[in-house]
Parts: sequence; structure tokens; C-alpha cells
Amino acid sequence: MKIIVLAFALLVSACAVPTTGVVPLSDGLAKVRHQGNGGWVQTETLKAEATQEASSYCSAKGKTIRVIDVKQMAARPFGGWPEAEVLFKCE
Repeated sequence: MKIIVLAFALLVSACAVPTTGVVPLSDGLAKVRHQGNGGWVQTETLKAEATQEASSYCSAKGKTIRVIDVKQMAARPFGGWPEAEVLFKCE
């Protein structure tokens, strides 16, 4: 039984994507998504990390960030780890 539980945990953790990096979209918009690697990770922490990554991206271009939208999703049983996505524009 322990082997089955361990195998399932490894399989699920292998599917976790900690971050997408900055993904440019149309009209100067971009987004970045951070996902926790466990149900205990707070969405506020993920939001702060994603916002910081977006801000650093804009700063590297000599611009400031304007956050357009933030989506946060708590961990779901059998459905995924917590995540936060920031939609932003560099101005």
C-alpha cells in the first residue's frame, strides 16, 4: 500500500508546473502563472511571486508594471495544486 501511495504522489508531483515564465500576449499584454507544489502553498504567496516576476520583466525593459487582472485558485482535491496568474502590461 505504501508503494502505491508513493507512486501516486510522485506521479502527481511530476505534473506540477511551478511557473510559466512571462508569456507575451497581444496588445502589449503578458501573463505569468505560478503553481504551488503542494496543497499547503498559499495562493497569496504565489500571487506575490508571479507579480514580482512580472515586475522584474517590466523593469528589465525600463518600464513599470500595470496589473490588469489576478486569478487565484486554491488547491483542489484530485484536481491540482494552488495557483495564481497575473495579467499585466508594461508601461
